[in-house]
Amino acid sequence: MLEEKRVSQRFLFSEPVTYLKPEVSISGSVAGNISVSGISLKVQEFVPIGSILELQVCLGNSPKLICLKGEVVRMRETLSEDCYEIGLKFIKDEESLRAIGEYINTCQLTNKRS
Repeated sequence: MLEEKRVSQRFLFSEPVTYLKPEVSISGSVAGNISVSGISLKVQEFVPIGSILELQVCLGNSPKLICLKGEVVRMRETLSEDCYEIGLKFIKDEESLRAIGEYINTCQLTNKRS
């Protein structure tokens, strides 16, 4: 049996995410899932493990962008989609993480009602 390494439960999240890293201009991506501790993204370029990215995330219907940083902790090439899937661990920022937590709580409540 595989041991689950994730600290927090993940939720499907397919919103656009903008990211910036020092040697590349702003790029776009689509998220795969999100939790209070991290996010997975599909990106068109190779991003090495250990890279720190600045992210801009729009949570659901909210017009407000959440700006936070994440460290790439996982990367794999997805040949069928001609892209890379990266996993990022959020770097602690209480205000942004609180907003993500509130969004996830709303998702949980919505799923329980369905």
